[in-house]
Parts: sequence; C-alpha cells; structure tokens
Amino acid sequence: MTRIKKARTPGRIGARKENRETAEQSRERKRKANRKGLAPGSRHNVEGGTQGGKTQKASQDPRLGSRKPVALVQEDNTREQAVVARARPVPTPQLTPEQELEALENNERLNTLLDRVEDGDKLSKEDKVWLDRTLARHQQLLEQLGLLDEDEEEGDGEPGDDLWERFMDAELDPAQYREEEDKS
Repeated sequence: MTRIKKARTPGRIGARKENRETAEQSRERKRKANRKGLAPGSRHNVEGGTQGGKTQKASQDPRLGSRKPVALVQEDNTREQAVVARARPVPTPQLTPEQELEALENNERLNTLLDRVEDGDKLSKEDKVWLDRTLARHQQLLEQLGLLDEDEEEGDGEPGDDLWERFMDAELDPAQYREEEDKS
C-alpha cells in the first residue's frame, strides 16, 4: 500500500452550495469589477440629467428672462435705499446693561466715527444721527451702572489743578514774607 501524506490544512471535500443572496452579490461584484472607465453615452450628456426616468432642467442663469423692469433714466436712489433700510428692522437680543456697555465700547463703527470726528472729517447726516443716539445710550448706561461720577465731570482736570487754581487766585503779597531789617 502506498503511503499518503497528511495535508497541513484540511480542505473542504466538496464545493459549497451558495444561497441566492450571496450568489447575486458575488455576480454584482464581478460585473462592477469588469467595468472600468466612463459610462457609455454621448459626451454631451449632462451628468445626472436623467433620474428615475424623469429629466431634470439644467441649472439656468437667473439673470436670463428676468421680468424686473429696468429704469432707462437714472433716478435718485436715496429714497429707495432709505425705504429698504427702514424695511428691515434688526432684532436686538436683550442684553444686560453691562453686556450692552461692553458691546458699545467694542463697536467698530462707533470707534471709526469717533476717530473721524477727532480728525475733523465731516460725517453724513445718517452717521451723525447714529453717533448721537449711540453716545446718548452710552451715557445712559454709564449713569445706570453708576460708573459716571458727577464730580469728575465738573473737575475736568487733575486733582492737583484745584490746589493750583486756589494758589493763583489768592492775593499773595510776597513782600509780607520777606525779612527786612528795620532801619530805626
């Protein structure tokens, strides 16, 4: 009798029978693996043009076919801009006075307008109104939070200035402090 060597790994004796789902999945994988390159068709076809048997409109330029009337003569646009500006009120979230003061002090528009005023530039009417309202609100917030002292407003200077003014206003006769000898 001939000797048969044992295999290191025992294999299956017969071919395994596949169920329908696994057979379909393997066929699908093989079919996808065989296909390489672009799908057949005209190179002029728009990608994604048909979907589920329905054709989609290609995205059109919104400027084409506009029904908006075009003015042939240029008119004063300030009224239209004012109406548009008033039509969109900006909802402001309710802030605490501290948060509102912080927001006002960090406002870029306010800082640029104040810089322009310091430089002597003229502001537009709209900017002046906005600046006045904002500064008035800032003043109200300072008074409400107690950060504004009336003493500081009246002094306008350094604390030593008051003493200097009293010295200058006093009628000082330097002769009374001189030590003169009596000639009698």
